[in-house]
Amino acid sequence: MKTREQIKAQRVGAIRTVAKYAVLTVAGVLLFRAAATYAHAERGYQAVGGEAAFLLLPVVYYLVSSLIGDFIKDLDKRGTKV
Repeated sequence: MKTREQIKAQRVGAIRTVAKYAVLTVAGVLLFRAAATYAHAERGYQAVGGEAAFLLLPVVYYLVSSLIGDFIKDLDKRGTKV
């Protein structure tokens, strides 16, 4: 059975994770809007191009952090020092 401290630590960790991805989502939207405004001025017409990649910022962060974490775990299993 989990102690109160363990449950509290788990909740704090979950809140930090949600907050981190909320910040990444807001940053992605703000970057997208800024890039879309710049692209509109540059192109002279409204379209969506590469600036849409900013909307994937939380997904890219998750994938890259998972990849790096798995890589480090594999190195630790092999006994290789990072």
